[in-house]
Amino acid sequence: MRPALFFLVTSAMVTAIVPVSAQERDNNRTLGGHSFVTSSIVDDAFTGTYVRTTTGAGRAVGLEVPVYDLDSNVVATLGGNIAFLSLGLGYQQRLAKWVAVRASFTGAARTGTNHITLLAEGASAVYGGTFGATFRLVEKDRFFLSAIAETRSNSIYAISPLDFVRDVIEGGAADSTTSLLEKGDNWRLVGGLRTAYGFSPLLGVSGLVEYGPAKRFFADEAGDRNTSQFRLGGSVSVDLRHATPVPLGFVGSLNYQSENDRGDDIAGRQATFGLGVFYTGRRDLTLGLETAVQRFDQRDLENKVSTGQIRLVLRYDF
Repeated sequence: MRPALFFLVTSAMVTAIVPVSAQERDNNRTLGGHSFVTSSIVDDAFTGTYVRTTTGAGRAVGLEVPVYDLDSNVVATLGGNIAFLSLGLGYQQRLAKWVAVRASFTGAARTGTNHITLLAEGASAVYGGTFGATFRLVEKDRFFLSAIAETRSNSIYAISPLDFVRDVIEGGAADSTTSLLEKGDNWRLVGGLRTAYGFSPLLGVSGLVEYGPAKRFFADEAGDRNTSQFRLGGSVSVDLRHATPVPLGFVGSLNYQSENDRGDDIAGRQATFGLGVFYTGRRDLTLGLETAVQRFDQRDLENKVSTGQIRLVLRYDF
C-alpha cells in the first residue's frame, strides 16, 4: 500500500474510534482569541487533527561548482543555477486532548539549468516520510507548550556526470563500484519542545527547539555517516480578520538546522526565512502562498548558495 494511502486509511479509522467535540475543534490552534496562521517552515505546537498539502517550485542561484585536479584539490570554480520542485502531504490525528500522532510524505526533484550545473550536479530526486507524536505539557488561555518525538527518513537518487568521470579516472575503468547513479539514505530521531503564545486576536508567536542523533546521506571525508541534528525556529502570526473586514493572515518564519534533511552533499547547515499570506475567512481552513528563502553551505567551498521557493499551502482542521 502506498504511504499516502496508508496514512489516509489509518487516520480515517482512528477518527471513527476517537471522536473530537466541536468545542475542541474550534480551539485546535487558538490562544487568547488568536487563530494561528500555520507555516510550512515552522511546525506548530498544537494537538489538533488536520491534513496539510504543500506544493512548491524554486530555484537555486549563486551555485559554484568546484573543479578538481587528479589529486582531488580544488583548482577552480564555475557558476550556475538549479531548479527544483517539491510536494508534501501530512496528517495529524488527535488521540486525546493531550496527545496527537502524525505522519507525512514528501518528495522533491532538482536539475541543473545550464551546461555547467547539468554536468556537475546533474539531476536528483529525494523522497521520504516522518512519523511522530506531540504531547501537551502546559495549556493556558494564551500559552501552549508541548513536547514532540519524531523519526524522519529520506532516500535520494542522484546523477552526477562529473563525479562519474572523476571516479573513472581515479579508478582506471568503470566497474560495478563506479556508477553514474548514486543512492543514499538518511535518518533522524529528534525530540524537542514547541510553544505558542497569543498576545491578542491580531497577533501570536510560536517557536520550537529540537535535537537528536542523525545519519547523513553520504559519508564525510573520514568515512563517517553518524552525526546529530539541532533545529531552532520561530514564527510571527498576524490575523487581520479580527481587526479589519479583510479575511487575510500573514506569517513570518525563521528556521535553522545544523543538518539538512532534504539536500544531498552540496548542503549541510541551512537557514530558512519565510513569509506567507493566507485566507483566514474560515477557522478550519488555511489556504495561501508562502515564500521561502534558504542559505546553504557548500562542500569544499566558502561561499553559500541562496535558494528561493514559492509554496501553495492548504490545511484543513477537523
